[in-house]
Amino acid sequence: MIHAPLLSIAGRHWFTDTTNGFRAYSKRYLSDPRVAPFRDVFSRYELLFYLTARAGQLGYRVCEIPVRRSYPVGEPTPTKINGFKGKLSIFKELFHAASGRFNP
Repeated sequence: MIHAPLLSIAGRHWFTDTTNGFRAYSKRYLSDPRVAPFRDVFSRYELLFYLTARAGQLGYRVCEIPVRRSYPVGEPTPTKINGFKGKLSIFKELFHAASGRFNP
């Protein structure tokens, strides 16, 4: 309810799922000096959020390809993000990416 709308607004493209980890980026996009993805500022999930928002901002073609997401039945949802502190950190990274803080 927060993640996809915020990155959609920032990235100028409506995204339905911004947390799914399957992504593809062109060489042209990754080598664009206005993107500069190979910086030390990206240490956790920031790069994932930043690249999602930045592509639309720079006018690159953006699309989603639906994939199936399934979880084990009767087991907790597998995640590396745990506890309040972990979730708060994700929101902080999300807001920084959406607000342009990572732009070179």
